[in-house]
Amino acid sequence: MYNIIRKTLAIVPVAALVFCGGQSLAQNGKYVLKGNLASAKGKIYLGHELEGKPVIIDSASVVNGTFTFKGSVKQPDFYSLSNKNLKYPIQFILENSAITITQSADSLARPEIKGSAAQDVYKGFYEGPWKGITAKAGDIYGRLDKAGKSGKIDSITRAGFDREFRTLDTLNIAAVKAYVIQHPASAGSAAIIYERFIGYPNFPVATDLFALLTKENQQSAIGSQITAALQTDAKTAKGKIAPAISMADKDGKIVKLSDFKGKYVLIDFWASWCGPCRKENPNVVAAYKKYHDKGFEILGISLDSKKDAWLKAIAADGLSWTHVSELQGWSNTAATAYGVKSVPASFLLDPEGKVVGKDLRGEELNKTLAGLFK
Repeated sequence: MYNIIRKTLAIVPVAALVFCGGQSLAQNGKYVLKGNLASAKGKIYLGHELEGKPVIIDSASVVNGTFTFKGSVKQPDFYSLSNKNLKYPIQFILENSAITITQSADSLARPEIKGSAAQDVYKGFYEGPWKGITAKAGDIYGRLDKAGKSGKIDSITRAGFDREFRTLDTLNIAAVKAYVIQHPASAGSAAIIYERFIGYPNFPVATDLFALLTKENQQSAIGSQITAALQTDAKTAKGKIAPAISMADKDGKIVKLSDFKGKYVLIDFWASWCGPCRKENPNVVAAYKKYHDKGFEILGISLDSKKDAWLKAIAADGLSWTHVSELQGWSNTAATAYGVKSVPASFLLDPEGKVVGKDLRGEELNKTLAGLFK
């Protein structure tokens, strides 16, 4: 559970993610999206995800940093603005209202978005309760990094840090729950649930929090995405036969998940660019060395897009098990089938191909394997 906090803070800083929704301000059910982005030049693109793939739905010329989009949407939903001079796409929820987006020349500055009550709800969480969570996490990470550099992380030390992260995760869940209860009808609350517990998966918590939303909010575009994610997760629930996988290794040879039948196998989703994945790799290596001869296998599935970076990371981290990748980043078919929204992510299967554990890391992985191979 604590991996949610660790992955959230380590991979994606809470930056240019802004969620809008609420009372319509534009006339005739249309949206008017006006922007003033100091660093933007040339064309700016309005994107949306359709059937799991990003699609550009409109473009506009940028004149002295300003631009305008007009149109209509059936329901508020996730959209993004991208430009060659923006370091990160600006993600937000587009709705039929008058919305303004401004950002200074500082590419790391959070854009200011006005025109929606739900935006205020979303922003209020990150400028309020979330700050307390990140402050505590920062302290733990600081001590963890210091211990790592000094070479003083043994199993007892790591177990202590794991307990701290679990406590922090409990605080995180409580903070989001209290906030959602205050704003059950807001698209901002649905967005927070999606971001915190679907994007960084903790599906049991997402299910509990989703039940706190109003029926209308549950059936909204974002609510439907939460529902779809929960349904995908159910396909890999404990006791379920894991979805089939067929993918090429570094030499182009097709590897199938069924090749591992008869053994316990850890399906490990990772990437060379994923800091938490690389930090966790020594633990996975140790587990592989300890239990491989007893019937434990690992199938590493990389979400890399560059082969050289993928192979270099395998060699550098000493990952001696089977590796496959489509080199298509987040468009990886196995990641889609397993509902993977962040890495590291893992699924432990028994010899019959049934799921017996998810996202087992550190001591949790060691304890589970020790129980299976005792």
